Formats: sequence, C-alpha cells, structure tokens
Amino acid sequence: MVGRLKNMVKNIMNPKQTKKLRLWQGRFETARTAYDNKRQDMDTYEAYYDGAREVQANPNTGKEPKKKATNVRNIVYELIESQVDNSIPMPRVRPIHPEDKELAKNIEQALYNEITKIRYKEINDQQERTIPIQGGDFFHVEWDPTAGMHCTLGDVHVSEMHPKQVVPQPCVTEIANMDYIFLIFTQTKEYIKRKYGVDVQDAAEDRPEIRNADDTAFNSDVVSQIVAYYRNEKGGIGMFSWVQDYILADMDDYQERKLERCKKCGSVKTADVCPECGSTKFEEVSEDYEELMRDIPLSDGSYISKFAGEEEIPVLDENGMETYDELGNTVMEKRQIAEKIPYYKPNVFPLVLRKNISKNKQFLGGSDVAVVIDQQDTIKKLGTKINEKLINGQSYTTLPKGIDIRKDGNEMNIVRIEQKDANLIGVYNLQGDVSKDRVVLEDNYSWAKSALGITDAYQGKYDASATSGTAKQYSINQAAGRLESKRTMKNNAYSALFKMIFQFWLAYADEPIPLSYQKEDGTYDFSHFNRYDFLKKDDAGEWYWNDEFIFETDTTSTIMTNREAMWNAADVKYQAGAFGQIGDLETLVLYWKFMEKANYPSAGEILANLQERLQRQQEQAQQMQQLQLAQGGGTDEMSVM
Repeated sequence: MVGRLKNMVKNIMNPKQTKKLRLWQGRFETARTAYDNKRQDMDTYEAYYDGAREVQANPNTGKEPKKKATNVRNIVYELIESQVDNSIPMPRVRPIHPEDKELAKNIEQALYNEITKIRYKEINDQQERTIPIQGGDFFHVEWDPTAGMHCTLGDVHVSEMHPKQVVPQPCVTEIANMDYIFLIFTQTKEYIKRKYGVDVQDAAEDRPEIRNADDTAFNSDVVSQIVAYYRNEKGGIGMFSWVQDYILADMDDYQERKLERCKKCGSVKTADVCPECGSTKFEEVSEDYEELMRDIPLSDGSYISKFAGEEEIPVLDENGMETYDELGNTVMEKRQIAEKIPYYKPNVFPLVLRKNISKNKQFLGGSDVAVVIDQQDTIKKLGTKINEKLINGQSYTTLPKGIDIRKDGNEMNIVRIEQKDANLIGVYNLQGDVSKDRVVLEDNYSWAKSALGITDAYQGKYDASATSGTAKQYSINQAAGRLESKRTMKNNAYSALFKMIFQFWLAYADEPIPLSYQKEDGTYDFSHFNRYDFLKKDDAGEWYWNDEFIFETDTTSTIMTNREAMWNAADVKYQAGAFGQIGDLETLVLYWKFMEKANYPSAGEILANLQERLQRQQEQAQQMQQLQLAQGGGTDEMSVM
C-alpha cells in the first residue's frame, strides 16, 4: 500500500507523465476490447487441440448440449501433429550490388551461426503447433546488452510471442502499417525492479489469461507488464511500458543509440568517475553519430581512420582568451578532427508474424481448428453414442418357468432340465447396431483430412487407394502440394526474421561477432561478422550503412536437415555413377566424404580406412612405376656400352 501511495504522489507531481499513461491505458483497453472475440476463439481452439469434452451449441437453436462427450477421438491433435515440421529454414542472402558478394556470404554465415542455436529449435517446435491452432504466432526481436560472448557487447535475442500476448491496433491488419501495437508479458516483481528500477510490490497480475486459459492459479510474485510500440513523429519506433499505474519506460525513440556522458564536461562514461573532470554525475544522452576513438579495422585488412582531417583553431591563454603574435595576428594551431559516423536505426516494429495460411483482411492467418471444428464435434458425439450403445447393451437368457441355474462361480454353469424344455433355453444379445454410426464417424474424419489436404500416405499410414509405390508417392506429393502455402508462410517469416536480425546487428553489434562454418571438404573455417564492413561513403563523401540485400530461405534446407533423405539420395547417386566408377577406391572416398558431411554414423572411421587403403594403393603404384623406370634405364645403358 505504501508503494502505491508513493507512486500516486509521483504521478500527481508529474501530470504530463500521468496524462501519457492514461492515454496509453485507454488505447490498450480499446484495442483489447476489439480483439476480445479473437482471443476467446483462441481459448476454444486450444481446448479442442487438448481434447476438450465440450461440444458447440446447436447453430440452429442455440441450445447448449446437456452432457459432455465420454469418448473423444481427437482428430484436431492428430491432424496438427501430422504436419509438424522440425526443420528450420536456412538463410540465403543475395546482394543487389555485384561488389557486395562477399558481404552477402558473410551475412549468410552469421545468420547460419545464429539460427543453429538451441532456442530456435525450441521456438520452431512450439510454433509448429501454435500456428495451425491459432492461425499465427510471433517472433519478438530485442537487443540484450547483457548477453553475448566474452569478446562481444550484447547479442540479439529472439523469443516466441503467443498471439494472446499481442494486441494489434484495431482495424489494421499489417504490422508495418500500424501506428502502435501492444505486447503483454507475465513478469516477476523482482525482474521488473532489476530491469527498470521500479518497485511494483503493490501491483498484481491483471492479465492472467495470457498464460493459460485453464491456469487460474494466483501468484502474488508476478505482474502483467504492458509494452506499447508505436511510430513516433519522425517515423522511428517509440516504446511505452507500464504495470497498472507504474510507468516502467518511456522512450520516444526506442531504437536510437544512447550513451552515458558526464553532466559537467560531456565525456563518455568509462568508469564511475569521469577521467576528464572527476565528476561522478552522468546522464543518458541520445546520439545520432558515433565519434571514433580509435581506428576501426575492417575484414579486408583496411581500416576506418579515427581522424576525418585537420582544422585550425585559435590558441587560448589560461583565461580562455585568444592569443596574438607580435604582428597582432591570432595564433592558430592545427587539431585533428575526429571521424563521425551515423548510428544505424532499424526503424521497424520488433515483431515478425508467421501465419498459418493467408486470410484476406485479417491480422492472423487461418486456423486449422476452425476448418475442422464441425467434424470434430460430430466425431465427439458419435464416439460417445457408440460408446453408450456398447456399454448399455445387455445380454438376456431365457429359461423355462421353474428352472433355475446352479451358479458355482465357474464359467460353466449347470442347468438340469427335461428334454422337452431344451428348446426353451436361449441367449439374446441386445447390443445396439453401431455400424452406421461408425461409417458416419469415418466420413467426418475423411472430410476433415480432405479439408486440410492430408492423406493417409502423408501420415505414414496404409493407403488403400495407392496401388503401387509410385501411387503412394503421388499421394504424398499431392498432400505436400496442398500444404505448400504453409511452407511459403514459414519461409517468408524466417526471411523477415533474418533481415531484422541483420538490422539489429548493424545497429548494436559494436564488437565483431565470431563465426565458424563448415566448408565443402568438411573442415571448419573461422571468421567474424564486423558491422563496420557495411559502412560506405556516397558521392558527397557522407557515410551511410549498406543494408541493401535480399533475404530469402534456402529451399534445399529441408532435405539438408533430413539426414536420412540425404543418405538415400547419396546411395542413388552412387549407384548411378555420379561419384565415379562403382567400387573404385577414389569413388568410395568421395562418397564417404559426403556421408561424413551428412553426419552418417561411423562415416569418419570408414573414410579414414578407405583413405589409408587408397594411400597404400597409390604408394604401391608409384613403387611399381619407379621399378619399371629403373629396369628400363638399365637396359638402355647396356645397349649404349
């Protein structure tokens, strides 16, 4: 309570900040209300994926069902899981200008290093389920100044943002066209205090729905943080963040560079005490240009000089007055002019939307669950009906009057009757007929698969319609073609992500980023990504950042990540003679070099053995050649004598 009162007093004392907080809180509530129907649909879609027993109300009468399903065949889960693709598209960067080929290759290598980090595998695995369920999901890109290697200052950080955490500006469907967009985070109070220096102990979590629709647990240690990204008047990106009535951050130009400078002399902070004037008071100042303090080495061996040239300035005396020579002329001295280069600013919303499939004039893409929800409901009802028929059905035994059965606990019970009563004993099974129910159930399952373009062959099941291996492969290809739109959306999202990562490197990666990559021969090479390599001067002699590259994904990356497919393809190529003559040692060495690069088990050992045999074979051949030459030389000498 004390903290909240202090915050209220702080806001009263700063009415401008309070007005800005109320403005953004109002915009957020308006946007959230407009987006509520979509967020409710998200809860429904997640429930269907999780196998919820509820079914929808009758669309004709509006009546809610009186009971839940007792037997759920979860086709939503089955059909979504059958589409999961664990491969991550690899980057491909094309230069626009011919002189930028090596720079494009360097970007590719840096992005490849970045995308192979473990968190991208986790993000992709999560998105492969969230996206078909909800119709889309988000990458959130930030620069973390506390991350990176020992030799670097910070690192780009990419995280997954569930669509329930993102609230768009109403009536605008493209992020790039929005004036603002909101993100909702569940954060601990200690995290807020560490990062923003604001004590929010009196605050509470007011947006628990973003965690899980079924998670109603209350935790007094967490709060709901709202972040608003917006376009400022100059076209850049601003950021305003709050927790209830606590303002956490207010940055009109969120992506600009800021430096801590001495309040007294303006020197850049390098220690707790200013080395120039001894002051201990510093302030954060926005910077448009970087004044070079040292020569900047480039990857090609050249460097950017820290000096831009020389200038003449008056020599001042101890009182700060100009000095003069005996002729009355101002005494001048030459001073080196420090080189200044502009800081790069991405000027983009740090969000990338990955859609399931495009849906006209909608923020998110189309949901697979929305497509098959009717079939899933019908299957729930039919499954429950079949279950009840079979469970409630009973068997009845008929006996003549006065006849009883002696039950001794065994399966075989004894009835002693007269011969004339034998025909009166019978067993009647009154189980319900479920055959038609099963037919309709399977029909709905087929309709759902057909709607999503999924075949039995694509799922790895027996396909009765495929009469040959060729027919089965055709069925797989047909399904893959129906799903091509989803792969296109995935590749487009990763292409946009690659571009944004590159932009953040240009903006904030002050130190070269170490890289390692595998060459064609299987060995590793090492280099660096140096953002200063992308600095150029125009015809007017002004510095600018060269970010003119085309970012794509490698269409062959899927097979490159599918090792078994590569192994099988290599076998086919070997049999076709693509590596050379079949059985030849040199051919086998080439083949197993490829298999080693494709991470085939024990390929390295096999290759080493083959290379040893090839070396012995070459040595033997060389010895035989030398022997033949020696014998031939001896015969010639004898003939001369």
